[in-house]
Amino acid sequence: MINILTSSYGVILEGLGQTLFYFIVTLVASTILGVFVTYLHGFRQIRPIISGYISIVRGTPLLLQLIFIFFGLPYFGITLDRMPAALIGFTFNYTGYIAEILRGGIQSVPQDQKDIAYVLGFSKSYTFLRILLPLAIRNSFPSLSNEVLVLLKDTALIYALGLSELIKVSKTLANIYVSATPFIIVGAIYFIMSIIIEKFLKKMESKIRKVTL
Repeated sequence: MINILTSSYGVILEGLGQTLFYFIVTLVASTILGVFVTYLHGFRQIRPIISGYISIVRGTPLLLQLIFIFFGLPYFGITLDRMPAALIGFTFNYTGYIAEILRGGIQSVPQDQKDIAYVLGFSKSYTFLRILLPLAIRNSFPSLSNEVLVLLKDTALIYALGLSELIKVSKTLANIYVSATPFIIVGAIYFIMSIIIEKFLKKMESKIRKVTL
């Protein structure tokens, strides 16, 4: 294992870099868009469209969404490179999940707190950003944390589009060395990253609960 790790660390680091790139970009983009979609859900005229979008996201596999965006859209005259196709697919999927989690968090906010904001004359956007959203994040943070960890592992799906990441690297190295060791190394990398992110999220959750109490 050590020999494979030392002789292939450059390739493994490159795959790790690609995995983290898709993870970070998707997380940032889908969080921002998820908040925006949650806000739009508050408007009755747009709500059916938002609900339909979330239903599509939750009702179809992420892998199918990725394949459709890269291989299916060209039939409609839309051709994307592999990288933007992967980023759009991941963002499309995780925006829906984050929006649904935040929507549930907002619904868990007591109605009297919402009524107070409206009685005080706060605008809809101010009430959402300064009152409802912080409380929704606090209430739904465990679910949001779980989505972050799932996203880290889901980045492996970009392998289906032919992009290089840890899974593709492990398969390539396994073929080269005729050994299952690369799979073990990559599995260990995913496990270590998950532990680090989980500990960070738990600290963040503790701070959020103290601030919003």
